[in-house]
Amino acid sequence: MEHLDDYHALTTGCALVDRSTIGGIGRLEMLGADRQRFLNAYVTCDVKPLAAGDGAYGFLTSAKGGILSDLVVLVHPDRLWLEVGSESEETVAEHLRKYVIVDRVEIRPLGDMVPLTLVGPRAAEILGSALDALPQGKSEGDWKHARVMVDGTEVTLQRTGRLGAPAFTLWVSASIAPHLAEGLLAQHPHRVGIRKIGPEALEVLRVEQGIPRFGQDFGPENFPQETGEESAVSYTKGCYLGQEVVARIHYRGGVQKSLRRLVFDAPANPGSTLLLEGREVGTATSVVRSLSGDGGDGRAIGLGILHKRGAEPGTVLEVAGGGTATVAAVAATP
Repeated sequence: MEHLDDYHALTTGCALVDRSTIGGIGRLEMLGADRQRFLNAYVTCDVKPLAAGDGAYGFLTSAKGGILSDLVVLVHPDRLWLEVGSESEETVAEHLRKYVIVDRVEIRPLGDMVPLTLVGPRAAEILGSALDALPQGKSEGDWKHARVMVDGTEVTLQRTGRLGAPAFTLWVSASIAPHLAEGLLAQHPHRVGIRKIGPEALEVLRVEQGIPRFGQDFGPENFPQETGEESAVSYTKGCYLGQEVVARIHYRGGVQKSLRRLVFDAPANPGSTLLLEGREVGTATSVVRSLSGDGGDGRAIGLGILHKRGAEPGTVLEVAGGGTATVAAVAATP
């Protein structure tokens, strides 16, 4: 089956992927003395107490609590790096800039830095003692990072979550990235099974693991709690734009919609309407062919944010145009 070798590298060995070339990630940096306090006032994660080497995943929300983008914040001694949706890089930058009045903050692209990511259960073997420099964290997806040497090149090594498998990102200059990638592939092709891959198998793993993507599975019409990413929201930090709405949802009974995995009994497409007893309960937002199992079982699987009346795991939904989809729960994302 197509992309099966790439999938096996992700799930049993180690895959190397340049995430700057496959979509899904935009890059910004923030400078200035007020950068951390300023950003903390516009995102759901608690940025203010983070020290250099720390990171966090959260949402940038509107005044009405809708998600303008998700983002990863990496704290460096003199700046912040922001990973955002690839289609929302300029939107995020402009949104934040309009609130910079007297704050000592500068927001600019981080285009020169490329994220080369090692994904898979044997990724740690490739990096070896370089991992000793990472601050100890609570989980494999805690975003801790440090400057280290990897194969003779100085990089920012970052523990990376939300990819569906253990992962580490090497942030390097765009001019250096191809040489570093070639060196990693040349040194470790057989012992560990490192393999350079494209986006297709990574997308399958994402959907299998129930990890939603901004701009595809959720967007400005959704509240943070609808995505299943509860750890991206702090309910103890100070005020931020949209905080009143997000907190009210949390303390007064939750949302009417939830992210769910879907297993189809026939081929399906993103955008397919899902029905329960003839009434629409949601849309299939991501759909892929599963590659899990011996040789890949080829089933159509997907994600969708469903109204609660159709979101109970085990519920069988009708797919507009033919076929059914069985609802399954989504595991917590590290």
